[in-house]
Amino acid sequence: MGRMAWQVRVALSASVGLLALAALAACGAEPQRDLVLTADPPLAPNGTSADDGAVDTELARGTAYVKNEKYAEAKEHFEKAIAIKPSALAWTYLGIADEKTGDRAAGEEAYKNALRLDPGFAEAAQNLGALYLDDPPRPDDAIAVLKPAVAKSADNARLLQNLGYAYGLKGDVDAAGKAYEAALAKGEDPQIRFAYGTLLVENKQPDRAASELRKALDATKDDPAMLASVGRLLGSVKAYGDCVRAFDRAIKLKAGEAELYVRRGTCKHELSDEDGAQQDYEAAIKADPKFAPGHYYLGMSRLAQKKRQTAVSELEKASQLGGDGPMGKAARAKLDELSQQGTKKKK
Repeated sequence: MGRMAWQVRVALSASVGLLALAALAACGAEPQRDLVLTADPPLAPNGTSADDGAVDTELARGTAYVKNEKYAEAKEHFEKAIAIKPSALAWTYLGIADEKTGDRAAGEEAYKNALRLDPGFAEAAQNLGALYLDDPPRPDDAIAVLKPAVAKSADNARLLQNLGYAYGLKGDVDAAGKAYEAALAKGEDPQIRFAYGTLLVENKQPDRAASELRKALDATKDDPAMLASVGRLLGSVKAYGDCVRAFDRAIKLKAGEAELYVRRGTCKHELSDEDGAQQDYEAAIKADPKFAPGHYYLGMSRLAQKKRQTAVSELEKASQLGGDGPMGKAARAKLDELSQQGTKKKK
């Protein structure tokens, strides 16, 4: 798992009960239904002007299409809302719809328009900042957007989180750390802890990284992917006991995932628990007999236990299954080394 930007596209609050658009990207499991509008919403609810009612109607129609992932149709209604009465809210929704239809440049301009109308509109700043942090990242542009937004919305942890990530991309560990710590002061969040820990790992501060990652581990609920990510980084900073603890929890939630056993096994190996490591490598192979890392690490474990013949057998399987990938190459390199050692002994 590579470096991650924990960019959170936050929900937009409005009187028409608008949907959290960004959350839809993570859903997708529920079958989509064709949109059926049996009647138009009223154009002018009590206490609003006709223009306000028309804007609310277009926004409601747009978000109804968004629910069905019909982003092109949604854009038409957000554009109509803007034509009637421009607002930061409507521009921000149009920006999200633009991004969803692959037009990042239009999305960027829409968020900028939202901020021109309301420089303190946190959701537009959040999404524009996140867009600037996508690949290829533009951290200076992100910081220019996020800093004034943070000044106006000091309690917004997600703005602070993305500001921390932007500073981290520039290598400004102090500024990034202050942003992450300010975000965490608003409330414990394992994703922010993980981002902070990742920053410290990348900047060779293992002790501080381990401290943040332990807190991320303790705060993480039943999320096997997050637990595995935290566990991997804990292993990288030699917090092997905590690494095992993280993978214990991940395996409890996702017992059929071969990689989780191998990751835990390598941390057990570092704790000199070779029997436990070997059991994990065997469990990985049982979960997926074609998982090359399972065979490779089982072979290495058996070598450590002076079981050369079975070690060679496992390394040969790793070589075959790993092909030209890193595990296949590593296995062949080890087999060549063992072969040379055998040749020397014969001489």
